[in-house]
Amino acid sequence: MNETRDPWAGIYSSVNPEPGKPDVYWVSFVWGLGHARGYGGESPEVKKRAIVYVQATGDGAVLSYHPPKEPLPHFEQRDFESKALELVMAYVNWTHRLADLVGHVEQWGRELHWATRRIEKKLYDRRFGDHPEPALVLQEDTCRILLEPVGRSAPGAEGVVDLYLMPAYDDIASLYFYEGRWNLHYAVPGGPPAASGQQAHSAPLSKEALQRVLEEMKQHAT
Repeated sequence: MNETRDPWAGIYSSVNPEPGKPDVYWVSFVWGLGHARGYGGESPEVKKRAIVYVQATGDGAVLSYHPPKEPLPHFEQRDFESKALELVMAYVNWTHRLADLVGHVEQWGRELHWATRRIEKKLYDRRFGDHPEPALVLQEDTCRILLEPVGRSAPGAEGVVDLYLMPAYDDIASLYFYEGRWNLHYAVPGGPPAASGQQAHSAPLSKEALQRVLEEMKQHAT
């Protein structure tokens, strides 16, 4: 049986916003490494890596292209530009989706009389590299809950975010993005344990659904 090999396999990419320029991003493509993050940044193998930089926008425009010092067979400039635009659009969709989620949960938490505080979480994504994303701490009395992004993809979902009960980091609830919305999955107290987060009780995310889960997590903490 013939298998089609991904031509981008072994080429590592990262997406980084350009400081001071909203909606402008640098996309780098790196190859010649045995590992996506190198070996501590000091190995001679890392220093010999070949890199392509493409400056692109979330509006679908390429602003600049920096060719590699070492040639890469089977790829041309337009290939890198097209891939860079694809990665930028995926990055923008993911970060906007997370920002919208954190904003809604933050607002609902305050309306439900929970104190809120935003923090930063660094995620690693095989297409975007390391990138910071917002997380949210909710607190009522001595109960603290962390809303923490986990990843951009999972089987059947286009984003995963966990709700942890601190400080033990018990992951009682998770949020999965599918069917065009965030859905809240959580274990029903006293019910049988679910085989996975997506097999737990679920409901579309709303202020009412969030309130119910926060109250159950608060009871679990006492």
